[in-house]
Formats: sequence, C-alpha cells, structure tokens
Amino acid sequence: MIEGLVLLDMASVIALLFVVLIGLPHGAFDGAIANHLGAGRSLAEAAKFIISYCAAAGLVIVIWIMFPAVTLTLFLIISMIHFGRGDASAQSRPIFMMQVLLHGGLPIFGIIYFQQSSVVPLFDALTNGDSNLPILTSNIMVPVMGLMAGVYSLMAFRDASLRARFAEFVLLAVVFAFLPPLVSFALYFCIIHTGRHMRRIWHVLASSSSPEGLYKQAAGFTLASWLVGGVALVWLETGNLDAALLQVVFIGLAALTVPHMILVDGFFAKKQGRQTE
Repeated sequence: MIEGLVLLDMASVIALLFVVLIGLPHGAFDGAIANHLGAGRSLAEAAKFIISYCAAAGLVIVIWIMFPAVTLTLFLIISMIHFGRGDASAQSRPIFMMQVLLHGGLPIFGIIYFQQSSVVPLFDALTNGDSNLPILTSNIMVPVMGLMAGVYSLMAFRDASLRARFAEFVLLAVVFAFLPPLVSFALYFCIIHTGRHMRRIWHVLASSSSPEGLYKQAAGFTLASWLVGGVALVWLETGNLDAALLQVVFIGLAALTVPHMILVDGFFAKKQGRQTE
C-alpha cells in the first residue's frame, strides 16, 4: 500500500494512542447525530446513513492511496476549517472567518511550521516520500496567518469579547513551538477540539435520547472503528510498526473526517441554525 520509514519516540507513540483512545471516539457520536437528524426513523434510513458514511470514508482511503500528497494536503485544509469552526466564537461574520483560519490553522500549519524537521519524516511516511506539497502549503499559509494574527491582536485589544480566544491562540502557539508535533496535535485534538465538540452537541442529543443510549451507540461505533483500524495495522505492518501506526491513525482520521464534517458542519449545523433563527 503506502511505504515509508519513520521512528517514533515513546511520547509520540503515546500521543497517537491518545488520539485513538480519546480523540477518535468523539466522532462515534455521529450515529447519534444522524439519529437526531432523522436517520433513526426506520431501518432503511439507518442503513442508508451507515452505507453513505462508510462509502465516503472508503473513497477517501482510495484517493489517498492513488494521490497521497494531494490528499494529505486537502486533509490538512479541511481539518483547518473543521477545527476553526469549532473554536471560532465571534458574532461578526468577518471576525468569525478570521478566527476559523487562525484557530484552525494553528494546530495544523502552525505545528508543521514550528516543527518542520520533525514533521517531514512523518509526512514522508504518509505520502510515500512525497511531502513537498503539504510542506509548501504550510510555508504559504503561515505568513498569511502571521499577518492575520497581527490584526487579531489589535481587535482583541479593542474588544474584550475576543481576548479569551486570542489568549488561547497565543498560548497554543507557544506550546506548539516547543512540544513534538504529534504530542502537540494530540493535546489539541483530544482536549480542546474533542471537548468543544462534545459540549456543542451533547445538550442537543441528550434532549432527545438518554445518556445511556448515546454512550452505548458511541461505544459500538468506536469498537467498530478500532476493529477496522486493527485489521489495517496488521495488513500494513511489514517491519516498521511505527510507520504502520502513523498511517492507520492519520489516513483513518482523514477517512472519518470527511463524512464527519459533512454531517456535523453541514446537516447538523444547518438544522441548529434553523432552530435558532
């Protein structure tokens, strides 16, 4: 499939395990979100959701195998948008979009920029040695983000409602500048992104389903994803377990992020928007 040599230190391996054990399960509530949107009305609707979700994930994997560098770059961009939408809080649309790019771009392109020498071997393992495009994209994005961050700082100085998020942005930039890339990503993904996502959806889902039912459903989806990931790990492992683990985690994340974004940032956000109008 995808070949690549990489040697991970213990902190990075633990970080990947945290992504799998803590970060990944937050997407397992997608089934509950789909039920909230009507997929649970009948067995046919539930099957339609599961088939569509798996088909989208499978398509991402196929495209990644065929065009790894391009697919990784696109994955970084859509992750920036997804993370940013979860972190942005401004009421003004222009400032909201600026927050999306800055807060979403920092844990993606910021980490790449700060830790480029450590990131290149990781990307080489994910792209069969062709990491130039995602690195180039980061080198283009970060100066743009730097200019926007300057504007953001002035806005935060004048508007007290922006200061907490801006302080978070600065603190994370410092953390990302000094910690290893996978550790930085795991901290952000497992604590900030997963925490905000769950707070965003939990009260909505709990209003129509029991917490016990939500947990059971999420556990089922989580175990299924772990099973598929375990099979993929055994299949990919040909003497370099670290590279195989990296590929399974990040290609798997990409495969799940696309249908997750369509569901959460598309259908779910649209319905919630209608309900608050």
